[in-house]
Amino acid sequence: MKGAPARRVIRLFPEYGRDWPLWENSTPTWDVGYTTTPEMYGLSDDLTRHIAEWNALWNANFDPFDGWKDDAARERWREEGVAIAGRLAAEVADFADVSYEPWPLLSPDE
Repeated sequence: MKGAPARRVIRLFPEYGRDWPLWENSTPTWDVGYTTTPEMYGLSDDLTRHIAEWNALWNANFDPFDGWKDDAARERWREEGVAIAGRLAAEVADFADVSYEPWPLLSPDE
């Protein structure tokens, strides 16, 4: 695509009402929208499935008002997120960097 940035940045974080925790900031010369999908990046079926499971884990165990259901779910989600960020970075290494932004892991005071 003409005008595409030399290195794109794929942001990885969950958000309410979204099927995929993948985002990318558009620029005037690179309009990809804001929300993205695994298909847009040509991700493997295995990583796509892993991302879907990670997002489902968050939806089932994190409440915007009450936080995490328990520490075990929070830790599992944290571990899976780190693994996914690494796998995602490897799969898109030819054209993009990954910014892993796990905001649900922050304490309310941060």
